[in-house]
Amino acid sequence: MTAPISIPAFDVWTTILLLALVIVGLRNTFLVLPRDWQPRGTLERALRYAPLAALVALLAPEILQPILRAPGFAWGGFVDPRVLSAVAVAVVSRSTRNALAALVSGVAVFFVLS
Repeated sequence: MTAPISIPAFDVWTTILLLALVIVGLRNTFLVLPRDWQPRGTLERALRYAPLAALVALLAPEILQPILRAPGFAWGGFVDPRVLSAVAVAVVSRSTRNALAALVSGVAVFFVLS
């Protein structure tokens, strides 16, 4: 068994600060660029979906893990609270077109089942 790696707190906080500066700088680049250099057309429409795509990329492994880890094709993975709350969010957001209602329904299903 190996000993855990110890990282000084200064290094951790410096890394967090530098990453925050890079992210803020990149996200605000379009505010300071001249209008001629700003994205237009297809790229501008595609950038509207970037936050949603990032959220899906973060949540998809967490939701698919119980299904894929079930032995064979067992229904046990589909009754996991994470999967059922994701289904509730999808159904409510599709039927009501209300993001807040979808969020509340997903959280409620998750807490009731877990």
